[in-house]
Amino acid sequence: MTTPVRVWVDPSCPWAWQTVRWLLDLREHGVAELTWSLFSLEVNSSPAGTPFREAAPRHGASLAALTLARQDLGPSAFEALYVALGDLLHERKLDPTHELVRTAANDAGMRDVADRAAAQPNLGDAVIDEYLAARKLDVFGVPTLQLADHKPVYGPIVANAPAGDDAVSLWNDVRGFAERGDLFELKRWPRDVRPGEAMEQRP
Repeated sequence: MTTPVRVWVDPSCPWAWQTVRWLLDLREHGVAELTWSLFSLEVNSSPAGTPFREAAPRHGASLAALTLARQDLGPSAFEALYVALGDLLHERKLDPTHELVRTAANDAGMRDVADRAAAQPNLGDAVIDEYLAARKLDVFGVPTLQLADHKPVYGPIVANAPAGDDAVSLWNDVRGFAERGDLFELKRWPRDVRPGEAMEQRP
């Protein structure tokens, strides 16, 4: 059975990137149907009312381009651009410049999106509005998932995206937790494995 999953992401977050890679694998298994939403971590850490360009100096170009891609071309374009950004930022470890956004847009088949987004300051207002709408749903970080009509849940936070049977196994666990309205936290600290790193063997 396919479950509708709304996922809030920020292209800056390597943890959200790993979770999205897992969700994309789940979709290939016919388990999840994805809907994409933005949640800006930079806006979240800025005082209320801060203009977008000041609130999101590092990743504002990516957020604006994603917003424009979705407005003009729909959710599949948002996904293609997000995946292209994730590859450049988190797999190739490149700096978040306007040129990187332009490269990602080219890789996603949207050659002019980065430059058009840079020329439309109102897109920043749309990013902030989407952030505020998420906060009204008690979203406070990324990755956040909403399975069907259940409460949104923060996570799962995984250093390496599982695939295949392992992806489905984690899904079964996460779905069980997400469907419990009385479960609020299950956490391990410190995060001693960084996104994309192999986990050391422990006794």
